[in-house]
Amino acid sequence: MAKAFGTAGVRGVFNRTQTPEQVYRLVETIAFASGRGGYGVGWDGRKTSALLAKTASAAVSAVGGETRVFGVVPTPVVAFGTRHLRCLSGFCLTASHNPVEFSGVKVFNGKGMELPSSDEERIERALAVDVMRSSGSFGRASSSEGVLGEYVSSLVSRHREARQPLRIAVDCACGPGGLVTPQVLKSLGHHVVPVNAQVSWRFPARPPEPTAANLAEFSRAIPGLGIDLAFAHDGDADRLVMLDALGRIVPDFVLTMLALRGLDASSGTVVISENTSTAVAEEAQELGFRVTRSRVGKTFAVMDAEGGVFAAEPSKVVDPKWGPWEDGINAAAMISGLLADDKGLLGRVMETTKWRYKQVNLDMAVNMRVLLESSKEAFRRFRIKEERVLDGLKLVFADGSWVMFRPSGTEPKTRLYCESKDPQVLDTLVAIGTQCIESSK
Repeated sequence: MAKAFGTAGVRGVFNRTQTPEQVYRLVETIAFASGRGGYGVGWDGRKTSALLAKTASAAVSAVGGETRVFGVVPTPVVAFGTRHLRCLSGFCLTASHNPVEFSGVKVFNGKGMELPSSDEERIERALAVDVMRSSGSFGRASSSEGVLGEYVSSLVSRHREARQPLRIAVDCACGPGGLVTPQVLKSLGHHVVPVNAQVSWRFPARPPEPTAANLAEFSRAIPGLGIDLAFAHDGDADRLVMLDALGRIVPDFVLTMLALRGLDASSGTVVISENTSTAVAEEAQELGFRVTRSRVGKTFAVMDAEGGVFAAEPSKVVDPKWGPWEDGINAAAMISGLLADDKGLLGRVMETTKWRYKQVNLDMAVNMRVLLESSKEAFRRFRIKEERVLDGLKLVFADGSWVMFRPSGTEPKTRLYCESKDPQVLDTLVAIGTQCIESSK
């Protein structure tokens, strides 16, 4: 049986590797297994997402479920709305950070949390059974577009208005984050410069993934805006990238360290993905937290299972006191409030952090067994202290530096992550790691 779920939901190239029929069967199976009741449906600005939202609504209706239509909203709003309206499940039709030709579905349970691996496996087994699932009576669809306003008011109410307002630019990637993040930050007292805040299925300003290359034009514009800091979203606003007043991208791990400091907690379990910087683990431990590692895309599930107080992976933050979902909008509100109280905090964290981290995405799939053997030989001189296969392959060296290889769960790519305190060593790790991937096709 082919695996349906990837790192976060189900994605593919529309009408090639993901069809409306596949989405229909997925939603139908989940709604059939969950029973009659309410199901939230929201979507991003892609034309394909709007079409697949109707497909999802039809599948819910066919098994007697009631669709709560959220409309065009960021993914965190779908998670919030699913919990807020006590739906059995929620479906966000989005391909997140993937290119325009992709489509996708993210599935949330009644708590507003994406599905843990055990639930995904159960659904995949059910998909393999070809049975008639239609109901004798059809469910209805009703508008619940007011959930967007409920999300904004609820989020704003949990954060204190800024005592010293910041001037913040927000690049919304022409995704639905433009409908929410600028408004939230304005409501908290900040002066906001919205950028690429018009929703467009073409992503005309930049590709939706907030990489350094894709944010280059935004970065160049920042010094002329006279701002204190900037944020950038991906296509559905569950991710958040931060830039300083000079337009330099702040390392993802620094953003996570700031979010940790903004937590209303001083003990408990913090769950971070295997590819998250060692700096985050050290910061969490220094603040009094216990650290657990997880696969990419499942930190929230481990957090939920262990009763954790925080979860994160690069550019994604989960604060369970707000909700068990990845939320770039809440992260922006949290971090801007922290820096409004202490404008020098970002600089101090940057200065005291010794770790240097780099991610490289290569447009090729690899044979992981071949890569395992070739990388162990290629990195032997760095004195391998530990081999980890929790998520892909991670080699940890005697000096604490490490390299990690991981096939993308959403695209035909291989991702390389490297970290070291020595910039020259970091460059060497990246060069050798890239060679290993290229020779393992």
